[in-house]
Amino acid sequence: MDAPYGFKHELDADLFTLDRIEALFKRAPAGKAGLQFADPGRERPSSFHPTPTTLQGSLADDLAARPLHLHLEDLHEWAPEYDGARKQVLAAAGIDPAARLYGNQTVIRVFSADVPVALHGDGETQLDCGVGTGGRNVWHVYPPSGLSQEENEALLRGGHFVPWREMPLFASYDLHPGDGFAAPPRWPHWIEHPGPDPAVSFEVGYWTVEDIRVRKVWDVNWMLRKARLAPRPPGESASGDSRKRKLFDLISVVTRKGGEYRGL
Repeated sequence: MDAPYGFKHELDADLFTLDRIEALFKRAPAGKAGLQFADPGRERPSSFHPTPTTLQGSLADDLAARPLHLHLEDLHEWAPEYDGARKQVLAAAGIDPAARLYGNQTVIRVFSADVPVALHGDGETQLDCGVGTGGRNVWHVYPPSGLSQEENEALLRGGHFVPWREMPLFASYDLHPGDGFAAPPRWPHWIEHPGPDPAVSFEVGYWTVEDIRVRKVWDVNWMLRKARLAPRPPGESASGDSRKRKLFDLISVVTRKGGEYRGL
């Protein structure tokens, strides 16, 4: 996937009613559900930390009363009906069923009307779908050149959200129920949710082999910059990238993390 694109889907709207999502939220395994106050604007201040909260009354009433962001993670692991929905999204987006995909994510997000998600980038490929019976998710997407080399290095080191800046817009994707949008890694974006209804989205995320290979170089570059070196970004030196991927794999052996990505 070289650039974002839109697609249509036919997901069952009954899977994404607020009543059903509330029931999922209440029975979710530990660590698989969260409710927090939404971002204050297109930029997260440096002092900002997401503030968790508890559900006050029904989900529908609470979304109407407070600026909230609810998320349910890894649904394919504990709510099997959403594994089928995940496969439908992959097919609707034209993803090769034989493709090797890693770190699979299946997420429902619900936002109060009119709250934003601040400018940020993601390391993985994402397929996002407008679902439910109303509400809109409007993605404003910018080319990857909008992130600096240092921001790419820090993206998965706590630098997910970045300061607001003016840059050329690639496209906006206004996702109503039935609309989908495919986002390659590291294309910065922010999201708005125009009212009056709360916005529900279904998100399928994954890492391709190429995503992982690029991530390894950026992660090693982050360490090299901490050592006051000036590393070259991915793609500038094939031999340098190869050495960095081997170093990443060696570190993963020592730390006993990321074993599934070794050798890629």
